[in-house]
Formats: sequence, structure tokens, C-alpha cells
Amino acid sequence: MATSQRIVGLTFVVLWIGNVASGAPNTSETFKACNTATYQNSDAFSSSLTWLLSTLEQSTCDKINYDFYTMSPYQEAVAYGHGACNLVLSYDDCSTCLYYAHRIVLQECPMSIGARLELRKVRYEQYLFTD
Repeated sequence: MATSQRIVGLTFVVLWIGNVASGAPNTSETFKACNTATYQNSDAFSSSLTWLLSTLEQSTCDKINYDFYTMSPYQEAVAYGHGACNLVLSYDDCSTCLYYAHRIVLQECPMSIGARLELRKVRYEQYLFTD
């Protein structure tokens, strides 16, 4: 009986340590804000936002301090963006967080002209800003 309890206890400890040691990034949001103004799929802003979020996802991890501001190249409907990761994250974890942020911001703030998610930080607006 004592051996069974030890095996169960050790199994729990090994599984717990494996979970902690996996280091998978926490992709849950700590803060969300969506602009109530919206755009339509046919709007030029839709193309700007698609370009912007993809660029933030692909480029933020390559920047010094995982901190990147940019703007879309489409002058008819400019979108400004900021992507950032906590410096304690690895390159891969930052990349994973930004991957999820890109998708979740579109899901949580559908058709919004501005949004902000934190823990994994992504922000976009129709106006120039700094955080």
C-alpha cells in the first residue's frame, strides 16, 4: 500500500515538474480593449490591418528588446502598430505569444479599428501612438 502511494506521489511530482519545466508561454490575456469604431471587409483598412498584424507577428522578436513600432504602407488607410514581448521570454516563446495575439485580437475585437491585448502585447490604431 505504501509503495502504491509513493508511486502515485512520484508520478504526480514528475508530471508537475514536466509541466513546469516545459516552459510553454502563457497565452492568456491580462487586459483587452477594443475600439468601438469598426471597419468593413471591403475597406482599405482591412488590408492595412492584415499587413500590420502579420508584420508585428513576424518582426517583433527580431527587434532589440522585443519592442517594435510600425505602420502599414497603404496611405489610403494607415494602421499603426506596436508589438512587444517581456524580455524574460525566449525568442520562440515571444514568437508563439505573438502568433496567438495576432489571431486572438481579430477574434476578440472583430472589425475594430483599434485593439489592445496585454500579456502578449499587440496594439493597433488608426492614429499614431506610443505606449
